Amino acid sequence: MTTPSPIQVVIKCKDAYDVYIGRGSVCGNPFVIGRDGDRAEVIRKYEGDLASSPALIARLLPELVGKRIACFCPPLAWHGHVLKGWAEQ
Repeated sequence: MTTPSPIQVVIKCKDAYDVYIGRGSVCGNPFVIGRDGDRAEVIRKYEGDLASSPALIARLLPELVGKRIACFCPPLAWHGHVLKGWAEQ
């Protein structure tokens, strides 16, 4: 039996959620597909920014653990998976 993830990833327009983490939110990815690279590249850039800001990680993750985070990107790869991954470490 697996333990539940500390953060659940959901689709904003389809599922109930607790925290919106898309553009315009403090968790939003400032990197834009096209302008800043393809989907994988903008996610890598977001993760790099997050990794270089331990104060932001310390502030954000406790607010997200146990919550359903939402954006319009799922089921595609998105920066929410980065946050989920950090929370699970």
